[in-house]
Amino acid sequence: MAVECKMRNRTKARGNGIGFTLIELLVVIAVIGLLMSILVPALNKVRRQSKRIVCFNNMRQLTVAWTIYADTYGGKLVNGGQSWGNTPQPKEPYWCTPVPPLPATDEFGTFPAIRFDWDITILPYEERVSLLKKGALFPYVKEVKIYRCPEAGKNFHRSYLIVQSMNASWEGAKDLPIGQGLVVRSIGGIKRAAQRVVFIEERFPTADAMIVPFKLPQWTPYDRPGCMHETGANLGFSDGHGEYWKWECQETLDYCKNCDESTPSPDTTNCKKDIIKVQRAVWGELGYTPEPGWE
Repeated sequence: MAVECKMRNRTKARGNGIGFTLIELLVVIAVIGLLMSILVPALNKVRRQSKRIVCFNNMRQLTVAWTIYADTYGGKLVNGGQSWGNTPQPKEPYWCTPVPPLPATDEFGTFPAIRFDWDITILPYEERVSLLKKGALFPYVKEVKIYRCPEAGKNFHRSYLIVQSMNASWEGAKDLPIGQGLVVRSIGGIKRAAQRVVFIEERFPTADAMIVPFKLPQWTPYDRPGCMHETGANLGFSDGHGEYWKWECQETLDYCKNCDESTPSPDTTNCKKDIIKVQRAVWGELGYTPEPGWE
């Protein structure tokens, strides 16, 4: 009898030393689940912020290369266009990927619809990268990955554009209210360099420069601001510094996040803060007088 009691006590002691009850296991699992629910969003946020920093550095390197190019060529700005539409100086090489023009008509004799991202999809990715290397700024920035934000689509070989005011006049839009007479051709022509943007992220990188209206507080239907970094985009300025701008208008966010290429320009009736801020950075001034409450 005494031996049996000792064995029971020994077994009980061993069980208490190396095992867990069901309740204890459930508590541990609950604690782990709680920690994961707290840590995962935090880790995702850190990951997004790190990508934003990489993108920010990419744009700064491109802006520095843009400045070095101007210094190399006596203050002359690099051709900010990329295709048939941007020919302020036809003999000047484009800063980035030159792309072939759209065919005049399709097999049915009709003019094809212009896609927001047609220069992204018209050629295979490898061929686009090969063309990118022939751009005027590539000798100064030879890493292909620097031309693309980490948050951009995998098929994008680049995600940054030069704004139209920086030697990227689009002849096809000469009759539109977009500030043709304010296009800067040389580094010396830039006033208040710290306030004038050169590079900007665009939702769908198009075949021309980033066109921003001058006389109307309205986005164009073909050039959308980027919003890959939560609710904003990175910009590179002509003095070499970069900034992250968080969009304030819901209309801006809805427009840049919409992947439907046929989406018209967003209605800025309720909020014009974003477009006015970008217009000032692109052109240095506004072609209209903002009404009270617009800014």
